[in-house]
Amino acid sequence: MPRPRAQADSSPIIGTVVHIAPRATTRRTTEATRPRVRFDRQPDARRFIMLSDLWPGLDLRHLAAFSAVAKTGSFARAAEMLGYTQPAVSQQVAALEKIVGQRLFERSSGRAQATLTEAGSILAGHVDELTARMAVAKQDLIDLARGEAGSIRVGAFQSALACILPHVLQRYNSRYPAVQVEAMESNNDIPLLQQVKQGTLDFAFALLPLDSQTFAYRELVLDEFVLVSKRGGSLPTRIDSHDQLHGLPLIVYRTCRSATALVAFLDSQFGEPNIVFRSDDNAAIEEMVRAGLGVAILPRLWTSLGTNEGVELTPLTGIVPPRVVVLAWRADRTLTPAQQAFVDVAAAMYPRTRAARLAS
Repeated sequence: MPRPRAQADSSPIIGTVVHIAPRATTRRTTEATRPRVRFDRQPDARRFIMLSDLWPGLDLRHLAAFSAVAKTGSFARAAEMLGYTQPAVSQQVAALEKIVGQRLFERSSGRAQATLTEAGSILAGHVDELTARMAVAKQDLIDLARGEAGSIRVGAFQSALACILPHVLQRYNSRYPAVQVEAMESNNDIPLLQQVKQGTLDFAFALLPLDSQTFAYRELVLDEFVLVSKRGGSLPTRIDSHDQLHGLPLIVYRTCRSATALVAFLDSQFGEPNIVFRSDDNAAIEEMVRAGLGVAILPRLWTSLGTNEGVELTPLTGIVPPRVVVLAWRADRTLTPAQQAFVDVAAAMYPRTRAARLAS
């Protein structure tokens, strides 16, 4: 009866998942650390180890005794190598022969010398490969405990993905080249935070406020707002009060939490703002402004996404509260060393940096 195929993940795709390969190191190269870029590869259920596939009763001690005898050609020398008595080694090999159902050694009359049978030679090749893989597995777990290996899944909204994450990854990968980072993008942080809550993402670049009972976070960037208008228009080059924003035809984001907070703030200052267009497309917003159809109040990080050709940028520092970009994770989660190192690198690079410095 054929084994069932692994079912595909039915959770919705937010953005493109890119597996960012770590750079190769001179320390050790394995299949786990070889540089590569992978896209949405699913595990093959057919490769899972089933108990029915194994020899019942097989023990690593059986294989250790077998390998030592095969390499030394002697039960006595194998016992000396392992620190066992010769009878103990003989018992382990005899038990292994009973498990596999074949004789593995031709023994001398004194039972001290041993020569591999054809079945023993075949098994020896597999045991050597298994021993090498176990050594790699041991080293991988040591590296994981030290924070030198593992994987991290991080999500970011557009401007953070373009302006913050690449620089964090550059420094992080230079220090932890064996850690694989998977990056996911979204138009806003709401679905990313949901995935962090569900455990399908380890981190998300997000905006305050956050529920402190659900999320822990480190503040990274104070992202000031700017007024984006058509170049050569009639607007002043300096905004000194909220009154100067009253009545302006505004183009705002449709679903971004910072846009929702901005509209609520403007409403509290001078009543319902005059919103003429909503879009989550950065290029569309810029073209609308460039065509003179309205103005936009956008975060400073947005100005790093394009050339800003044909538009004027008027600072709103002190007029509109900045948004705060953070790196967030589940509050009840214990971070692995590699994950904690990612937080530390991001926090060291952006200790509440003002976005104006990032854009300069």
